Amino acid sequence: MRKIGAALAGTAAMLGAAISAPASAQIFFYPPEHEGQPVTGAEPGLFVPTMTGGQPADIRANLVWNLRSSLNVAALNCQFWPSVMSVDNYNAILTHHADELNDAYEGLKSYFRRTAGRQWQATMDEYTTTMYQSYVRVGSQRSFCHAAAETARDALARPKGQLHVTAQNRMRQMRNSLVSYADATMPYHQPVPVPPLLRLEESCWRSTSYNTRRC
Repeated sequence: MRKIGAALAGTAAMLGAAISAPASAQIFFYPPEHEGQPVTGAEPGLFVPTMTGGQPADIRANLVWNLRSSLNVAALNCQFWPSVMSVDNYNAILTHHADELNDAYEGLKSYFRRTAGRQWQATMDEYTTTMYQSYVRVGSQRSFCHAAAETARDALARPKGQLHVTAQNRMRQMRNSLVSYADATMPYHQPVPVPPLLRLEESCWRSTSYNTRRC
């Protein structure tokens, strides 16, 4: 029994090494690829809700505020993955890009004052609430958090005044990540190498030592 237990332990170790070899430090065994082309913010279907009749300054403000909204959702919903520091990075972005974020918020206020009249505040509140909710997807939480982690690091690496560049380059990725993505620990159509099982007959043993020359 002791011989068999030792052999099985050795086999388990080899199996573990074979299966874990391609593992990543990220949340996924094989991370999803959700990258997309840069955007202006006016692309149909990119944002929910859609900004109607926005001028270039309005569209840019909406783009930057969508980035903030998505990272805010990530800060709340990605804390299960501590190594990406979703809360710390989000707070650092608010500080580092405070001026540009303030400009974006004022830009949204100007848009709703122009388009919604006296009801602009209520209309804007409803609009931004729906914006936040558009980034909450239960089935895509991990893929969204993966994209948000990359986006937050990109934003922190940008000089002040360049947050809109991160938004242009990353918001397609953020939107694409809002789909259910199965963790490909055992990827489809990709065989996982498994070493052959050890032979356990008596001739393979010399006392309590396994004889690799015989078996």
